[in-house]
Amino acid sequence: MADPAGQPFFGQVEIRDGLISTVVAGEHRSEADEVIDADGCALLPGFVNTHAHSHSSLTRGSAEGVALDEWLKVIESEQSRLTEEQLYIGALATYAEALLSGTTAMLDMCLFPATAYRAARDIGIRAVIAPYVADTKPFTPTLAQTEALLKQTAADDDLVRTFVGLHDLESCSDEQISAGVALAKRYATGLHLHCAETERQVERTRSRTGRTPVAQLAALKALGNRTVLAHCVWVDDEDQRLLVETGTHVAHCPHANLKLGSGIAPIAELRRRGVNVTLATDGAKANNRLDPFDVMKFASLLQKGGLRDPAVLPPSDVLTMATRCGATALDIPGGAVTPGNVADLILVRLDSFHNQPMTPEAAPTNLVHAARGSDVVLTMVAGEILTRAGRLVSDRWTSLAEDARKVGMELIAERGAIVG
Repeated sequence: MADPAGQPFFGQVEIRDGLISTVVAGEHRSEADEVIDADGCALLPGFVNTHAHSHSSLTRGSAEGVALDEWLKVIESEQSRLTEEQLYIGALATYAEALLSGTTAMLDMCLFPATAYRAARDIGIRAVIAPYVADTKPFTPTLAQTEALLKQTAADDDLVRTFVGLHDLESCSDEQISAGVALAKRYATGLHLHCAETERQVERTRSRTGRTPVAQLAALKALGNRTVLAHCVWVDDEDQRLLVETGTHVAHCPHANLKLGSGIAPIAELRRRGVNVTLATDGAKANNRLDPFDVMKFASLLQKGGLRDPAVLPPSDVLTMATRCGATALDIPGGAVTPGNVADLILVRLDSFHNQPMTPEAAPTNLVHAARGSDVVLTMVAGEILTRAGRLVSDRWTSLAEDARKVGMELIAERGAIVG
């Protein structure tokens, strides 16, 4: 067992009613309905991906070698033509890829929120749906649609919930941001936005308002302990102070920031100051893989290299960012193998060549720097096993990969997407 915040140990975990009921060291007799032999594996809390776009998995690889503004033109041309059925397949494919590589919870900023909500419930992932709202983009959902989904999710169980999603300060008017803040407060839910992703975005907001994006969000009362900001690459000293002061969470997306040439977020400094920094893949078009192990490694090495300090962000901290910190940001009672937490758990095989030797002392660094998503042999959400031995358990999804491939190829052929 490898608890991110503690020393790995050999033990046993019992699960009842979707929750972790008992955690004990050593082996004990159990009267459970099913006993899973995890010999040769590490048991971890499932990873929490705090920023993704399920609609972007369908045409992965079709917007390469361009900076954010040009990249957005390509993807928005595709997104504006997507149908509900295509988005359902895209959401299912996104969630399947996530589950198979150890992600048990995801914050999904998506185009068809009701469709993504249905897909998440169908496949069983724990999800927070944040509609991709932007009043300057006519193809995006509205705050009225967000409110309708908030009412629906309130009537269901809490496996799939809704946050108010607002794209960013330059594609949403200040009036829309304020309305979104009020909506989130009215329904006691979270708020999710992109923020300070590029220097150019910061310059635009500053020239329009006289403030940085973080300062403008503070002025609009959009910061707080229920707000998750994606990126925060270009945040100055005062911005960082505001993030700490308000308890705002940050979703770090190292792959997207590198691929789009946006920069390197000051993650080590944000954490040193006390900001809750979580880890995220971003969408598949900006990553191009939804593998949380890959994200952990990039996050770790970027800070070490950028600061020229090999001791910064030790592996145990990175594991915590990928699990407990994400659970905190999304208000999930999980992120650790602890009694009372939700039974969102994964088993990672340790006998692969690239994971050897796997001693208790080496487990944290090997899991962060050597393991990969394909090492996950079991994923469980709320006590239900959703993947086993590299496959989705339900026969319902047997053709899902082929369905997603066909939709992607149709979109590339019909809509003139350029494959890099």
